[in-house]
Amino acid sequence: MPEKKIRKACFIAPSTCLPRSEKSALNKTVSLLKKLLAVKEVYLSPYLFSSDEQIDHVTASTEERSEHFKKVIREFDLIISVAGGTGAEDLALEIDKKDYQVIRNRKPIFIGFSDFTFLLNEIYYSSRVPAVYFPSLKLGKGYFKKIFALISGEEIYYQGSSWLTAPPPRRFSGIPIGGNLSTFVNFLNRVDPPKFSWKRHILFFEDVQVDVEDLHRMLAALRRHKIFRKIRGIVVGSLSQYSKNSNYRKHQKEALKFIKTYLSDIIQRRRKQGYPLPILTVSNFGHNITRDLMAVPLGGHVTISKGKKITFRMSRGNRA
Repeated sequence: MPEKKIRKACFIAPSTCLPRSEKSALNKTVSLLKKLLAVKEVYLSPYLFSSDEQIDHVTASTEERSEHFKKVIREFDLIISVAGGTGAEDLALEIDKKDYQVIRNRKPIFIGFSDFTFLLNEIYYSSRVPAVYFPSLKLGKGYFKKIFALISGEEIYYQGSSWLTAPPPRRFSGIPIGGNLSTFVNFLNRVDPPKFSWKRHILFFEDVQVDVEDLHRMLAALRRHKIFRKIRGIVVGSLSQYSKNSNYRKHQKEALKFIKTYLSDIIQRRRKQGYPLPILTVSNFGHNITRDLMAVPLGGHVTISKGKKITFRMSRGNRA
């Protein structure tokens, strides 16, 4: 059973709304929660399919969305964000220390993806509560069993694709952090950036429809925050919306080549210092993935072996 009994779950839309065509997927996910987790109450936010009158690409005004978020963190054990888009960052301006203390005390489980990266990392940073990076409406039975195992305190496993650098001599462990790269960079870019002990963390990132120039800007921002000097390792997922065509493979190959080239001086320097920077690529982390989609417990724990085996578990009380 889960570390924390999940009696009440809710679906929220802090960013962009769901298209009406996703209503069937939502209903199936609700049914799975009730059946497999024995959740007694499942609440659907009134903003799941709405659009704000002033800014139609978000579900409601910042005040309404933040007020709703403050309410659900005080009532529900499992909080699931249904869509990405843009707008989650608005809520960070309204959430205060009292709210993060509520999260820290109650320890609800959060599941979200893409634009929700901002709040997932903010929750971990401010409350030390791990959260699951995963697109909620892909919680089919195969995925749900893995997610259920993860939030129940068990280990889950994935297999990486290839090492972008020399493989590490032995397995290494750390705290997963990151998510959608564009949003994670926004999370860091503030007057007083969050202060992490990067040497304890492993950065996971993916993105959608970014070209090499976009990637350059974002890696430069991470470099400015001095992440690459100490980060324990990096795992790179899909950097465009996944498809089976050759254009996707070409784009991914170019992006990975750029990452290796752009970070080559840091890779060499850290190798000479006796503290190598391992970079692993994976094929099952990102947007539109259709097989073995990876669920990452941001703020939890991960171990990566030389043979590219990735082991995740949720853990509580890790401090940055």
